[in-house]
Amino acid sequence: MNIQLLFRITGLALGIQIALGGLVTFGYIDWTVHMGWGIILGILALVTLVLVYRMPMRNKRLVGLSVGLGADILIQALIGFAAQDTGNNVVSWIHFLNSYAIFAMLIMGLGIAMMGSRMGQMGQNPPVAATT
Repeated sequence: MNIQLLFRITGLALGIQIALGGLVTFGYIDWTVHMGWGIILGILALVTLVLVYRMPMRNKRLVGLSVGLGADILIQALIGFAAQDTGNNVVSWIHFLNSYAIFAMLIMGLGIAMMGSRMGQMGQNPPVAATT
C-alpha cells in the first residue's frame, strides 16, 4: 500500500475522531462511539508503523515519526480514559490539545513520505547543480 495514501486515510480518520469528540462533549453521542473510532485510529497507526518499517528503502525519520504517532495515540487513549473517569475539564483539554499533536505528526509524516517518493522518482540521489 502507498504510504502517502495511508497517512492521508489516517489523517481523515483523525478528523472524524476530533468531530466525534466534539459531539461527545456537547452530548449528541455516547462516548463509546468516540472510543470505538479511536481504536480504529490506533489500528491505522499500527498498520502505518508496520508498513513504514517494512519499506525497502526505510526512512529513519518516517520510522521514528510512526513510532511516535503510535505511542502518542496510546497516551491519548490513557488521557481519554482518565478524562472520562474523573470528569476533570483540565484533563479533557489536555486530551483535546494532544489530538492536534497527533494531527501534526500525521502532516509531517505525509510530507516526509511525499519527499521520499519524489526522490525515488528522480533516482536515489537528490539533483545537484552542474559545475564547470
